[in-house]
Amino acid sequence: MYDKSTFHGIDPQYSRQQARAMQTGAGDLDRIVGQIGSLLSQVQWSGPGAQRFLGEWEGALRPELQAAAENIRSNAVELDRRAQLQEDASR
Repeated sequence: MYDKSTFHGIDPQYSRQQARAMQTGAGDLDRIVGQIGSLLSQVQWSGPGAQRFLGEWEGALRPELQAAAENIRSNAVELDRRAQLQEDASR
């Protein structure tokens, strides 16, 4: 354990917990995006509004959400890496 009043750096244990939570959240976001896509493929909707929305979903919304999930995953990996660096430096 360490004295939090004099510690500089990151808390490796807490950082790893948060990295795992971020990985879980990214997976949750991926699942939600898949569920929305599945629901949209089943909806009986036609006309210009439907075409516009589906075009926005496929062209921008879905890819942006997928990129956000990947970004979260990448940041989780980086947080875990930094936790390891902190442990290595503290030895």
